[in-house]
Amino acid sequence: MTSYRLGINTCFAVKRWPRPEEWARIAADELGLDLVQHSLDLVDLDAGEAAVAAQAADVRGACGAAGLELSSTFTGLIAYSTSLLLHPDPAARRRAVDWYERVIAFSALAGARRAGGHVGSLSTADHGDPVRREALWEELADTLHALATTARAAGLDALLVENMASAREPSTIGEIERLLSTGGRAHVPIELCLDVGHHCVPGTSGDERDPYAWLRRLGTRAPVVHLQQSDAEGDHHWPFTPEYNARGRIEAARVLDAIEASGAAEVELILEVIPPFEQDDRALLTDLRASVAHWRDALRSIGSDA
Repeated sequence: MTSYRLGINTCFAVKRWPRPEEWARIAADELGLDLVQHSLDLVDLDAGEAAVAAQAADVRGACGAAGLELSSTFTGLIAYSTSLLLHPDPAARRRAVDWYERVIAFSALAGARRAGGHVGSLSTADHGDPVRREALWEELADTLHALATTARAAGLDALLVENMASAREPSTIGEIERLLSTGGRAHVPIELCLDVGHHCVPGTSGDERDPYAWLRRLGTRAPVVHLQQSDAEGDHHWPFTPEYNARGRIEAARVLDAIEASGAAEVELILEVIPPFEQDDRALLTDLRASVAHWRDALRSIGSDA
């Protein structure tokens, strides 16, 4: 039987509770969790080495004081708005490598075991050119391998790549499998953070649009699973409330069944609820509490106390 841990991505705190002690208190005291994944939207990686180290110390200290384990760090909406390692300009891709190296350094200082997320997005022109597209995909795999070596030297356990919702990004089973790799003496493994709401890529069909098929096939390579309520039409990041559960297609029991069928040994289930910025803070906390309760009930039904 798969061993589960339930946690939350701190994206809920962006522009609301930016101080680590604030979101740590909410995760531990309001939600009763002991596991977090930290959104890099809450980190200023361009602030200079000393300031980045100070931010990492704040995160490590807040997690320690609240009894939270920092599972990983993860790209948020800011990085997702950029092309990163698939930018058409080589100089921009080199800057993206530098940025990811700062991510790795921050993550290690903050006490995270993994780091990653969105790795890149092809331009429309590059995606439409088969030769150019293939060259950039090959370069991306090489770059990730180099970053995996940097991560090993920094003391991390793995890098994470996320399946995305755009055809110009890693979004099909084949594309993701091409980027994943096992670890070695000099480099950490490149693993999958599987988001169950990203299977809405235009032009795809069959298993490619089926989150449960992805979980069954790639569950053993996805130690982290992002939980969001969504439908097949968009990447909504809704909470797991009665209202949105009636509209969405993500069923907790089916998710757990698919993970079990994959043979995965250990999986972190990370809630990734991205609220509208205009939502009332108290209403958001109500949604988060309901989402945690929803998944706790599902885990208890299979005998897990995560």
